[in-house]
Amino acid sequence: MRGIYPVTTEPEDDVRAQARLKWLLIAGAVAVGLIIAVAIWSGRPEYPAVTSEESLGLMKLLYAACNTKDPIRLAKVEEGVDKSSRDGKLSPGEQEAFSKIIGMAKGGDWERAEKAAFKFAQDQVGQGSVSTAKPESRKLKR
Repeated sequence: MRGIYPVTTEPEDDVRAQARLKWLLIAGAVAVGLIIAVAIWSGRPEYPAVTSEESLGLMKLLYAACNTKDPIRLAKVEEGVDKSSRDGKLSPGEQEAFSKIIGMAKGGDWERAEKAAFKFAQDQVGQGSVSTAKPESRKLKR
């Protein structure tokens, strides 16, 4: 005996439901993939870790020079970078980063140079370069 509302499934309804499910799964997989890609890409530092106290000081001076648009400070930073490079206190990556930012500022693009100098400093957070850490900070606290 049939009720008032018989439950029947037409084959075409099943096909549509399966197609819809397939597209939802594909869209979900693509969305998850994009989220993972953005998370991985955005978490990577653009600039190298500083390897010496001199580099850290130069980085701060570079930001100050770019922030104030001061060509005299910028020249002092450039001299410091050259000296530290000659003394072997800068890695090739650090030297390249400093040169790139100094070049932006010397070219008159102070705003971009300021943002790049800030990003250079920001990328130091969490990189934990042992060579720049003070001996007391390397000890485990109990």
